[in-house]
Amino acid sequence: MSVEERIVKLEEFAADVRSYTKILTDMIRRHDERLDEHVTMFHEANQSIAALADAQIRTEDALRKLIERDEQRGNGSNQ
Repeated sequence: MSVEERIVKLEEFAADVRSYTKILTDMIRRHDERLDEHVTMFHEANQSIAALADAQIRTEDALRKLIERDEQRGNGSNQ
């Protein structure tokens, strides 16, 4: 193989490496974007769950107070 042929092959190899590097860079960028979307969705889901849990706690507390008030008035269902 002559020097010129080797240079041509090296140039082709370098072009392939540049092409594959661009492909991999694009793939990593898209992966990062999708990961960011999932992190955002996870954060939003956690906020929703926390809001639901808080609402449940407030509802149970209000119900407990109503039951206690009813029992104090002598209107308990145990009579």
